[in-house]
Amino acid sequence: MSLPAVDRRTVAALAVAGVAAWPSSARAYCVTETCVSSTCTKEEIAQKKPDCVTSYYRCDPIETCPSTCEWGQNCSEPPNDKPCTHPPEAKWTCSTIRWNRTCMGYAIHDVGSRYFDLDTIRRTVDEAFAAWANVECPGGGKPGFAVQYMGDVSCGDVEYNVRAGNANVFTFRDDRWPHHPKQIALTTQTFSTVDGEVYNADVEMNTACYQLNPAVSLDPESGGEDDGCGLFRRASHDLLAVVTHEMGHFLGLSHTAQPAATMVTSFDGVDEPAFRSLEQDDINGICALFPPAEVDPVACNPIPRHGFSPECGADQVTGCSVGGAPRGGGGGAGWLAALSGAAIAAVARGGRRRGAV
Repeated sequence: MSLPAVDRRTVAALAVAGVAAWPSSARAYCVTETCVSSTCTKEEIAQKKPDCVTSYYRCDPIETCPSTCEWGQNCSEPPNDKPCTHPPEAKWTCSTIRWNRTCMGYAIHDVGSRYFDLDTIRRTVDEAFAAWANVECPGGGKPGFAVQYMGDVSCGDVEYNVRAGNANVFTFRDDRWPHHPKQIALTTQTFSTVDGEVYNADVEMNTACYQLNPAVSLDPESGGEDDGCGLFRRASHDLLAVVTHEMGHFLGLSHTAQPAATMVTSFDGVDEPAFRSLEQDDINGICALFPPAEVDPVACNPIPRHGFSPECGADQVTGCSVGGAPRGGGGGAGWLAALSGAAIAAVARGGRRRGAV
């Protein structure tokens, strides 16, 4: 039996000012939706034929067309008949790309960076996640999610394995940036094309082109034609602000038009520490994705689909992944006890999206 297709798509990239485009009609926080056509077969959807699978930004859900809209409500493009006409007349079924769980784990590539030690990287990522987790939602309560640190891992690749273990990895690209040189950082999510469930999220930091540690200049030996930077090299940006933005993508938010929000499309190097904290637009978005709820960050289960592994898929034994305890600490007995149940998971059709500054 063949496995359904799984691929990836750019969520969003944090870029230097004036680079990345985003939907001009948006007025508030944005998410991305994946839509499948009821006129296509499961096989055609798995193959991601253009007329069968699409995705688009959905912004300002109150004023546009939320997924809970009433039958017959007019929806904006695309698709113009998003499930607001009664089935079976509705052509498209759309779902927000989001985690279908309240507990996620992350890991750090153990090579670290020549500009930051592993402890500094972990403290920065934890502080960025805390900025999102500790806000007060409208109506009271904090967003209903928790994130656990699962240790240092030997795999720094952006990948999602359907036949082996996984990790949501945070990695630095010190020597070469393999993406657009204007991107300061990039988050890649793997998700189900059918229902939008996020399976995996990996974050890459562009330390080949940009100085993210004001105390340490870029290595002069790392420059050259092969670093992928072109003319974009040596500009300084605030590490914690950039990471906080990328954690917003990790959790499911897309770019917003609100210029003061942390999820703004690009950074220009001016007053970037202000983006370490969240604005109301950011808060509204994270509370919509994770409605207020009590989540125990120690007892919850952050094990990825198909199990946790510190190794890349190519280095693992093909077949069922039976992940062991992660290296480097993190987590409590709650998720270790749940490992056997999380190590084997159903394969679903998927896609990938990337988000970047």
